[in-house]
Amino acid sequence: MAKTSAERVKEYRERQRQAARKALLEPVPEPGYVVTPFYAFMDGRHVDFEENLDAYGVHISGTDLGEAVQKFDTEAPWEKSFTSLERARGMMGVFLDAAKELAALINEYKLQEVGAAIDAAHEVSASLPRGDVEALKKSFAEIERLRAIQSELRKPTRHTLLSVDATGE
Repeated sequence: MAKTSAERVKEYRERQRQAARKALLEPVPEPGYVVTPFYAFMDGRHVDFEENLDAYGVHISGTDLGEAVQKFDTEAPWEKSFTSLERARGMMGVFLDAAKELAALINEYKLQEVGAAIDAAHEVSASLPRGDVEALKKSFAEIERLRAIQSELRKPTRHTLLSVDATGE
């Protein structure tokens, strides 16, 4: 029986996913213009992110990025060793993913709390005496303030990073 279009697309996407997984395990070749290896560039340089992460209880174990071959303890089953540049790029990706995940969790929490505060403000507003116009105005102003916070929390933010990949490398 002939395959449907949906089945062909599903198989195509699965082949793409498998190719992407395989590409992650392939070593990234050094671009032709690179003369000095990354570990030599990093040798003697001080990076602040390790102390900044340590200040919040996040510790990075392993070899300093100034070493050619990186050694670190991990639960991931890596079959190959990493160069300092491969490890730095991997760490960058992990930090970005962690920042996105934390931002989503913080945002969800704050939106939930603001939503509960808006509901509570509506209940307070509904229980006010009908003749108390000033209290009603204050209650509506509080609801509008909370809705403005909610609206601002729903907007995405952009953080610009310098490019680490270029076409033609």
